[in-house]
Amino acid sequence: MSRGIIAIIGAGPYGLSLAAYLAARNVEHRIFGRPMQFWSQIAEAGRERYLKSYCFGTNIPAPTHGSTLADYSRPRGLETFEPCSIGDFASYGLWFQKKNVAWVEPVEVEHVSKVAHGFAVTLANGERFVAAQVVLATGLSCFAQVPPALASLPPGLATHTSKIAAFASFRGSSVAVIGAGQSALEAAALLHEAGARPQLLVRKNAILWNKRVLQKRSLWRRLRSPISGLGTGPKAWALSHFPGATHRLPAAWRTCFLKNHLPAEGAWWLRERVENLMPIHLRTTIEDAREIAGRVALRLRVANDGSERRVTVDHVVAGSGYEIDVKRLTFLHPNLRDEIDCCARAPRLNSRFEASVSGLRFIGPASAMSFGPLFRFVVGAEYTAQIVSAHLASQASSAA
Repeated sequence: MSRGIIAIIGAGPYGLSLAAYLAARNVEHRIFGRPMQFWSQIAEAGRERYLKSYCFGTNIPAPTHGSTLADYSRPRGLETFEPCSIGDFASYGLWFQKKNVAWVEPVEVEHVSKVAHGFAVTLANGERFVAAQVVLATGLSCFAQVPPALASLPPGLATHTSKIAAFASFRGSSVAVIGAGQSALEAAALLHEAGARPQLLVRKNAILWNKRVLQKRSLWRRLRSPISGLGTGPKAWALSHFPGATHRLPAAWRTCFLKNHLPAEGAWWLRERVENLMPIHLRTTIEDAREIAGRVALRLRVANDGSERRVTVDHVVAGSGYEIDVKRLTFLHPNLRDEIDCCARAPRLNSRFEASVSGLRFIGPASAMSFGPLFRFVVGAEYTAQIVSAHLASQASSAA
């Protein structure tokens, strides 16, 4: 492969970390996107939004010391264990970027297509160039999942939790919130606190809440349930300390493990902001959703007896998570998307995060189907940056 520029698309935690590692190895590259855009937008929608992960598991990795979340938070009197404010995390990411990746180009990539010697890249400012390799670090912004039952509703009546611009705009409105994970539960709390009238629609028999873990614990408790960047317990510890192991599992096992590990649950500090403050409908699914006179008429089914009930609300908020789907990456040329071999609609990646299209890599949550649940979170960025930067540096050296 001829030596040429490497294009990193996305300036969130994974993209910034990889750029820092490539720079340390003197590998020529360009990185595009507004730094921490996804997280900044979530933080701007409402105060009191927090990450469920531990602060030490939310570091943006760099090859030099002094750039951890604690390095940023401690001098400012901010939390260094949990919970971590999403606003503080976004500010930390911007601080990291200015400190370690000052060359980010805050412009969107509009189009990528395959050409003879790499990839033709078109930027929103009209610039065009050919990249020898492309790394997609687009995070979750493209993959918000809305239940099919809501697909027919006008955009102004149904919103994914990540797309909410301001919770205060729902003041006085009745809102149905779908889901039982952190994003749904937090959205319900924020809606209530903003003066809305939320109600939760939950498919399961109960809402799960994780328990608070003290930072200082006995030796026996630390051995029995060690703390890691992915959570507590032996399984989370193993996934965090052997990040490449899951990639070696058969695809069917890995897919099943990814879907069942870390079930939907709420953080301990969120519980008192939800319970007994709003109606919670368990074992309930949406059968149909229609607009009637500018409102949403929901037909619901209750699983325990199969009965139906109807509810009319002003708005529906979907806390239904994210689903990686290569087809949603519309800035990729259709022919290029069709060339990418997938597993459950996510790109199938080799041990170096490379897709079936030579020179095209996916990092961050898009790599989780190939590498496991660790890579849904920032904690997977260190292994990713080390592996990808080492391989790209090796290729650049051999081509020189």
